[in-house]
Amino acid sequence: MLGAAVPAAGQQTPANPGDLLAGADTAQPAPASELALAGAPRVYYPADFASVSPRSALDMVNQIPGFSVEGGGRNFNQARGLGQASGNVLLNGQRIVTKAGSVTDELARIAAENVIRIELVEGSTLNIPGLSGRVANVIAESTEDLSVQFEWRPQLAAEYSDHRWLEGIVSVSGSSGNLDYTVAVEGRPFRNGNGGLNLITYGDGSFEERFSLTRSAGDDKRLSGSLRYETNGGTVASINAAYLHRRFHSFEDETVIGPAGVPPLSEVFNQRNRGHDFELGGDIDFALGPGRLKLIALDSRATQTNRSQSVNDPATGADPTGFGFELDTQRGERIGRGEYSWAMWDADWQFSFEAAFNRLDQAGQLSLLDAAGNFVPLPFPSGTGGVREERYDAAISYGRPLAPGLTMQLILAGEYSAISQSGNNALSRTFQRPKGSFNLAWAAAPNTRVSFRIDRRVGQLNFGDFLASVNLNDNNQNAGNNRLRPDQSWGAELEVTRDLGAWGSLTARSFIRRFEDFVTFLPTATGGEARGNIDWARVMGVELNGTLQLDPLGIAGGRIDLNASRRDSRYIDPVTGDYLPVQFAQPYGFEVNYRHDVAGSNWAYGGGYRKSGRNPYYRVSEVGLDYNIGQNLQVFVEHKDVFGLTVQGRVSNLLEKESVLDRSVFTGPRGSGAPLLFSEFRVREVGRVVNFTVKGSF
Repeated sequence: MLGAAVPAAGQQTPANPGDLLAGADTAQPAPASELALAGAPRVYYPADFASVSPRSALDMVNQIPGFSVEGGGRNFNQARGLGQASGNVLLNGQRIVTKAGSVTDELARIAAENVIRIELVEGSTLNIPGLSGRVANVIAESTEDLSVQFEWRPQLAAEYSDHRWLEGIVSVSGSSGNLDYTVAVEGRPFRNGNGGLNLITYGDGSFEERFSLTRSAGDDKRLSGSLRYETNGGTVASINAAYLHRRFHSFEDETVIGPAGVPPLSEVFNQRNRGHDFELGGDIDFALGPGRLKLIALDSRATQTNRSQSVNDPATGADPTGFGFELDTQRGERIGRGEYSWAMWDADWQFSFEAAFNRLDQAGQLSLLDAAGNFVPLPFPSGTGGVREERYDAAISYGRPLAPGLTMQLILAGEYSAISQSGNNALSRTFQRPKGSFNLAWAAAPNTRVSFRIDRRVGQLNFGDFLASVNLNDNNQNAGNNRLRPDQSWGAELEVTRDLGAWGSLTARSFIRRFEDFVTFLPTATGGEARGNIDWARVMGVELNGTLQLDPLGIAGGRIDLNASRRDSRYIDPVTGDYLPVQFAQPYGFEVNYRHDVAGSNWAYGGGYRKSGRNPYYRVSEVGLDYNIGQNLQVFVEHKDVFGLTVQGRVSNLLEKESVLDRSVFTGPRGSGAPLLFSEFRVREVGRVVNFTVKGSF
């Protein structure tokens, strides 16, 4: 059973949002667009999504007006432990605990016919510490019959890439008595390629025109499964496992084509990555005394070997020159977490404790191409070593209503960590860091929600920055830094959601975050560069997310989704002392999408436009912009019953935007008066991208 069966919800929404998490039967009142909200959580039923013929819970969640899934990517292994709940999706009132997968992975495996309802709840009103803003709680149940979900996503080759045929996922789920199970097999191939001119200008004014071509192919495969068992007494236990097989190969070829009189040159870069990831986790939740205790354990491991070679062939009869670099890494993380929740003094309480043990073992080897064509190892001791972290985290959470429609949640937490490095620069250090959050949720009007949050966080270090590494493609080398500290930050955000009824929904969010011990590139005493800490950095901005449903205008099944953002950021450049923007805080973004599910038919069509700004990246002796397809215009057409399947065709990059690199490299630190070594302006054509999606279930 994915979810417990629910009492009849009737035509009213419970006044207490926590009551929604207790379960209900499959009785369906009127669609959510017809419900009188009166400040209560909004509830969506399968009838609200009938026009789009959803195949999975993910299809449903993606259609909620003004709502987008957070944490849908696949890079959770970089998050700091498990910590408090994050993201904005729950499954049967519980957070989705995984680091190998993603929220969207889990939702895509739940058949649409198993979804009972989706509750849009203010996170601060739930007894799940860490949640704030709008949260989608998917209530679903399994059936005794097997349910098979599959999705195939082929892509036709663009200008310089190859066809991609084997991307997709097949999942099988079902139940037997009190046991639910899911098994999924997924192909994650990657095909990319682009080509175009590259203009390199040297400090003496001379220049070269090159033709630059790159192609890459990855063939990752993932197998995952989960079991969930619920006793008649209410104890719930689950176990999850995933295995990812990684394979990746890329090459880049640049050839001098002009101007006349410039010596010929061919530069070839090859890279091969191989490895695998494994994760095993589980939890058990049971009644204990006046509350409930949840115990969580997780073990994840990853191994990877990266081999790269860069060779310059002057094509004049002289011997080629080049370098090779090989990096073998083993990463691991073990986490144990306990959460005890209870009600006392008209409030919800939770005490949590977490222990996490992280490790990285790395062996790096740099080599030089000799006259005989062999790569000869060079001394590179700073590229080999290990990093270990032990971290212990404790938190107490207190949440209660302060007045009708006004709820607060307070979390006080702290952590202790010990980081040690072995190898060439062995060092051990300890840290004690406070953290926590304060949330207010206010139903300001029957159709208006306001949430306010202040929090303090501790960031996660990239252990690879402790050791030296080389990037032969960009001709960069990072020194190791065994004195790196995790960043800390204070943040505040205000979110206002206006429910427009049959017209849709609109959410505005403003935020500011100030980092301490911000990590960026610093010059080293030997004239190189390494990742290190500076005093502070600040990011602030506003975001707008909304859906306009066009039914009231007579366009039945039509909708427009809008996302817009504006950000301002700065930190003091450790090289020049000037203010610089933070690279990851893109200055602006704008995206608008249109979809029309034609009433009375199985057809849908639409399109979208996206444009985003980019901040430059800064190294000690280099500055540049590196981005791919800064604007994207796309169109699609879909049929929801092609022999029982949903088939969609999509064409992207109709504006034929390129992959662009624009950088300047100096002979010394930027701003020091050091002459320009060279500048590079590279524009590679990507071409139009044609994708198909075929979805079905049985």
